[in-house]
Amino acid sequence: MPGTNSEPVTILDARDDDFRLVPEFYRTVIAASFPTDELETEEEMMHGLRSGRSRVLIATTADGVIVGGAVGDYFPRSNVMLLSYLAVLAHGRGLGVGTAVLKAAKAAWTTELSPRLILLEVEDPRQFTGSAAFGDPVARVRFYERHGVRSLPLPYVQPALGPDTARIPGLVLMVLGGTDAPSDAVTVDGQLVASFLADYFEEFEGTRQPGDADLDRLLAACARPGGLPLVTAAELPPVYERTGGHRHDKAANAVSSGAP
Repeated sequence: MPGTNSEPVTILDARDDDFRLVPEFYRTVIAASFPTDELETEEEMMHGLRSGRSRVLIATTADGVIVGGAVGDYFPRSNVMLLSYLAVLAHGRGLGVGTAVLKAAKAAWTTELSPRLILLEVEDPRQFTGSAAFGDPVARVRFYERHGVRSLPLPYVQPALGPDTARIPGLVLMVLGGTDAPSDAVTVDGQLVASFLADYFEEFEGTRQPGDADLDRLLAACARPGGLPLVTAAELPPVYERTGGHRHDKAANAVSSGAP
């Protein structure tokens, strides 16, 4: 889909050219924008694309330079899409690239899959200070909230994403859209969120183990009467203390939204 004057890029679906640009996109944008524990390998990304689970949109300038993009992972059992990565290179920021990519991802995935929810993960700005390499968590949350994205008040922990990696505490699960989250929604179905989380953790960590305090607490919080409210980051409850690290031995694909 070509860019406009306010969107100085072209947004390409990686499937349209048989994933030809994906290796360069991975190396120049994704690998450069996320900490190691949040990264899937290039091979895992390609596997997700070829299996049909993943979607990749790539933003290029008029002269073909890759400046950003987005990766999504679809969970068919719960009919939920996860915006796994959204990143823009430093020289592309402030030019509307992040906005163009976000809008394109939401529109394309809604049209193709009609997911009940489109979710994403961000670093809680109360717990992360950011860096030049990985961006500013406060600015990232503000970017998403300007586009109507809201947070879920959950004790959220991202599952471990690959061999020898740990779960990542201190993230916030946010709602970008979906058929169950129209623009005027004030709550979402907690049971649906719990179903997605069960799928997500099983996909990347394997069968749920007894005594998993982090996951037990997370799923229990989804059972809130009346549904889960959609709130701004400023309205989130106090930071939860975590019970400790959790590692696993199952290879998986990383999912964590990055700086726009």
